[in-house]
This record gives sequence, C-alpha cells and structure tokens, in this order.
Amino acid sequence: MRTGVTRALAVSAITAIGAGLAGVAHASPLPRAAAPLKVVRPYDFNGDGYPDLALGNPYGTVSGHAGAGFVTIVYGSSSGLNTGKKQVFSQNSSGVPGAAEAGDHFGYSVTSLDFDHDGYADLLVGAPDEDTSAGANAGSETILWGSKSGLTGSGSDAISEPSGYAGANHRFGYALAAGDLDGDGYTDWVDTAPGDRYFWTYTSAPNTAQVKAQRFRPSGRPHQVPAGKKGTASAAAARTFTAMIPAIGDINGDNKAELALGWIATAAPTSGIDVWNFTSTDITLANSVTTRVDSLAVADFDGDGYADIAAGGADESAGTGGHVTIFAGDANVGLATGKTITQSTSGVPGAAVAGDRFGYSLSAGDVNKDGKYDLAVGVPYRTVSSQAHAGEAVVLYGSASGLTGTGAQAVSQSFPGVPGAAEKNDAFGWTVTMLNVNTDGYADLIAGAPKENGTDGAVSLLKGTANGVTGTGSATIGASTLGVNGKDAQVGVRLGRVG
Repeated sequence: MRTGVTRALAVSAITAIGAGLAGVAHASPLPRAAAPLKVVRPYDFNGDGYPDLALGNPYGTVSGHAGAGFVTIVYGSSSGLNTGKKQVFSQNSSGVPGAAEAGDHFGYSVTSLDFDHDGYADLLVGAPDEDTSAGANAGSETILWGSKSGLTGSGSDAISEPSGYAGANHRFGYALAAGDLDGDGYTDWVDTAPGDRYFWTYTSAPNTAQVKAQRFRPSGRPHQVPAGKKGTASAAAARTFTAMIPAIGDINGDNKAELALGWIATAAPTSGIDVWNFTSTDITLANSVTTRVDSLAVADFDGDGYADIAAGGADESAGTGGHVTIFAGDANVGLATGKTITQSTSGVPGAAVAGDRFGYSLSAGDVNKDGKYDLAVGVPYRTVSSQAHAGEAVVLYGSASGLTGTGAQAVSQSFPGVPGAAEKNDAFGWTVTMLNVNTDGYADLIAGAPKENGTDGAVSLLKGTANGVTGTGSATIGASTLGVNGKDAQVGVRLGRVG
C-alpha cells in the first residue's frame, strides 16, 4: 500500500453526453494573486466555504435564440443548496463576451478552479458550437470570475482555440476538467476540441496574470492521435473523433494528477482511454486501452493510494443494459482490468434490462466517509414504478476490494423521502455528481432529470451519511424554482463536478 498520497488528487469525474471570437482575448487584466494564497474549494464562488452548484443549460433559449445556452448557479449553505440565492448567466449577460446566438450551446461543459488566486473559485464555461472568425462551430470557452458576492460577468474572459489551429467544427470547449497536473499546488485545466483531434492544457501558476496554453502532438504529428490504435499513421490521422472526455486524478501514486482522456471515434476501434503523465515542461503517454467509454471517473475506490479509472459503457457490449469497467491504478499505469460491474452483479439492486443505459454518467465521492471513494452510476432509461425511462442512479460503494455490489443503492424520484415522483421519460440519472454541499465530510449525490416536465428539467440532491445516501432532508429543484421554466432549460442535462 502506498501512503502519504494527497487525497485531493485522487478523485475526478467527468461525463460526456452526446455529441464571433478568435484567439485569446481578455476583457480586463487578470488580478494578481493576493498573499498568502489559500486553498479554495472548487465551485465556492463566494468564498463562504460551501461549494455551489453549477448547472449547464446548453439547449436553453436566450432572447428568442434556441440553443444559445446559459448556466444557472445555486449557492450552497450549511443547510444545503439555497434556492433563494441563484444566478443565470448567458452570453447576453452584462460583461460576458460575445452575444447569445442560436445553437452556440453555451454551458455544454463547465468546471471550476480559482484561476486568479484571489480566494474565490471561478467558473469555466464551454460553448463548443460558437461560431468564430475561424469558422462555424469552432467553439469557445468563457471564464466567469468569483467574488465575495458570488460569480460576476464583469471582466469575463473569452478563450478560443489559438490562431493557427482553430477551425470550423473543431468544437473547442466540448469538455473541461480541472486538477493539478504538474504538481505545483495550483489547479490547471484541460480543454478538448474533438473535431481537431487536440486536447489543450492551461496552467494556473501562482503569480502570473496570463493564460498559458500548450499543444501536445505525439511523435510530432500535426494532429493529436490517440496511441496504441491499429492501422497506419496516415489512417490514424484521418480518424474522426466525436468526443474527447477528460478526467483527472493521481493514477500512479506520485502525488500529482494524471490525465485520463477518453475518446470516441467513427472508425474502429471506436472508443478507448489514453493516460498522460505531466511535468512542468512535458507530457508523455503512459498507457492506452481500447474500451467502451461514454463517461469517466477517476478515484481511489480501494484505498491503496492509487486512483482507479471507472469507464461507463451505456451500450450492450459488456453486459445487458450497460456496464462500468474498472481499471486499477498502480505505479506503472498498467491499466489492468479489475472488474466489470453490471446491473446483474451480485448486490446491485434490480435486474439488467436492455436499453437501461447503466453507466451513461459517472461521478465519484466518499458518500459514507470511510476513506474510500464511492461511485454514482446514472441509469437514465431505467423503468421505475412502471414508468419507462423514468431513470435512476445506482451508488456503488468502495472497499478494500474496490467497487462491489455489496450495499449498493438504487435511488430515483420514487426513493423514500425524495420529493416528486418517477414519471415516464424524466431520464433521472442522465447526469450525476458528488458534491459535499454542506461540508460535513459526506459527499452528497446530485442527479439530473433533464426531461422532467417536458424540457424544463430538475435536479435532486440526496445527502450522504455513514449509512449511505438518504432521502431524509433531500431536495428536488426544478426549472420554475430557478426561474428558467419555459426556456428549454433541461435542468440537469449538465452538472458541475470536480476534476
């Protein structure tokens, strides 16, 4: 067993669902870091010590523009999410660069870090279908700054794929993940542009006031090509990628994070994971594995000091109704297959049914505070209480043996204590995230049901306890409560998460 590993590096999760700016532009100078710097919780936008919930609403209508997209923020408190304190940001918000346009999908991806080191977490928002001077759907990303009063559009910064690499249909901003990649103690982030076959890293140094981007090209090739794939170099270069899914965690136990990059392509092999090691000046490919990957989570499920990779496969390729495959972390990043869990695994509630899409979304967190991470698995098309596609989320618990079905819980809007009821086509579990909203040390489960009440959507929060998640004291928050009903908000279609 490896000891002394920083747990903050051991957890990360990301979910992929479906598939007028240029260069790097700063609306205002970045503030210099205040001294001394303090550790800031991701998503704590007002610095009160409680993480806030960021909801991406990429299909939302803004000023009559369908699919322009927006993000909704609900602030945390000692008693949980405070729906009396909420915000909505779009590209029409004061200070936010650009303008809301149909099909931009602002809010398609979100992640959080304290980029400017002022003690307040900031929010990064991807708009992968933003049209720029580089072409249609070139994509962009926006940083909204945190402050004592919460997020503000004032001085927001827009970032596009750098000039010379940007292009039409690159979809820069498709997926985002944050973590300390180079081990300097400061959070960095990863951005993907699947249409360009690139991923980008941005460093967050302690006393600099500029964004630094590095482009990585294995073997000097002009495009990012996942390693370990069959075929010639020319055939690989011609591959079309529809998704690149980043997740960050300490897989090899060296006290700094690695990047697990899931990818989906149109030619065989169609899906896999590459793991990358970082230093302050370089990046190397540690290993690759071909596997179905619709979602990723990186966390230490067995408590051995090495973060493991959980890959969700929502198809029927390795178990009826979908599956989750675990790749064990170790010093050599061997990616040995630990196990595959399905709804037929002993202890997992219910039975596997074709089309349930078990593994469509994943998120990791320590629900019962036993020192081992647990995994929430979205099953959005599960029939619940005879309601087709009502959806549920299954919580798998970590142990010395890693994730197992022992003690697993299936939660839905029919779960005791959860407000509302399971209804046809709600798609509860479309997204899941673990966020310790009240900072009691127990990770809380938040699950999105984006088709609740048509296309309004809702999210449900179930508190973590020593005995697992509970419906007691849970809450369900819908579009009307957030003031975004009737706007195709699909609340819960994207959730902010760590990593």
